[in-house]
Amino acid sequence: MKVALLLLLLCGGLQAHVVEQLFADFSRSEKSWSLKLRFDAGLALPEMRQDKNTPQPKRAWLLSRTPSQLADMKRETEQYLHTYLQPSWVFSEGGKIERLAFDCSFPAWQTSPPSFTPRFTDTGCAYYDVIITGNIPAEAGELRLFIPDGNHPDLAIGFDNGTILTAYPRKSLTLINRSNTAPTESDSFLNFLDYGYRHVIPEGWDHVLFILALVCLTFAWKPLLSQSLIFTVGHTITLGLVVTGTVSTPDDNWMKWIEVLIAATILYVAVENILSQKVRAHRLLMIFVFGLIHGLGFASVLGDKIRAATDITLPLTAANLGVELGQITVIGVTLLALYWAREKKFFPTLLKGLSAIIALTASYWVIERVLG
Repeated sequence: MKVALLLLLLCGGLQAHVVEQLFADFSRSEKSWSLKLRFDAGLALPEMRQDKNTPQPKRAWLLSRTPSQLADMKRETEQYLHTYLQPSWVFSEGGKIERLAFDCSFPAWQTSPPSFTPRFTDTGCAYYDVIITGNIPAEAGELRLFIPDGNHPDLAIGFDNGTILTAYPRKSLTLINRSNTAPTESDSFLNFLDYGYRHVIPEGWDHVLFILALVCLTFAWKPLLSQSLIFTVGHTITLGLVVTGTVSTPDDNWMKWIEVLIAATILYVAVENILSQKVRAHRLLMIFVFGLIHGLGFASVLGDKIRAATDITLPLTAANLGVELGQITVIGVTLLALYWAREKKFFPTLLKGLSAIIALTASYWVIERVLG
């Protein structure tokens, strides 16, 4: 019971598949660099930024702000961006690192009252552009962007050649390399691979618990790899359908119930583990269907990012491969951690106990997401 409570405390406050992200286009000249940032108004005000249960503000909310409130929003946005973004120049000779200053400009505020174009408001949410500019030192080197540790969103950055790279907290991203060329397809592939892996470890608690539930009934490599691959095929199909526009990206109302279904799939597998002695014939089909459901959650996080790429094949493949590698990591670590007990008489009871903890956690998630 203590273990169950610990797991609930650890996982209960986490919202699976919800990773806040911003989008920007990168450009440069001989002497300067620029990011055209699509900024979410919900990050502008500290009280909204700190409360993860606050709904994303809508365009109507933005248009209803008074001049004084809009002035505060602009000021808070600039202050936040100087905390959120830390660009630096790494000199080729000696490796010295110099923090770079940057300026922010707000196109919408060039008129009075501010004019917010509906360019990024297809879903009715509140966005506005921020143009971030900085100078490039005369000495040879590379431009890196770092997002510090903290509760900050990811930043997906698009380049002129169609490449997309993602920066996230505690990760340094190279925007201008020493050969003075744009990021390549290989850079993009590795970046999406890393993003897919991170979707499972350390951020995808629902993914981790689902895979753990599979291990608790099938404690062997080969069948677990098959189940993991079938699960990946399922969420790859859904993600592909969303990215290509065949299926619409779920809105906020749909996402709430998709998150409920995701938790319910974990609960189903965990309860089946407790009631069954071996894998039943329908298990693989259920895993595939559950993969389709989990894919909708994945699409809400990564769909826009992949869709923005010139060719969606590479990022779609890399992201799902990263997810699969994350799942294999969970399987491998779990098998190694419990290997010592596999011949013990209490081993079946241990696995059912773990399934019970997973079921309890998933039940908590279902209730939390229904009421949230």
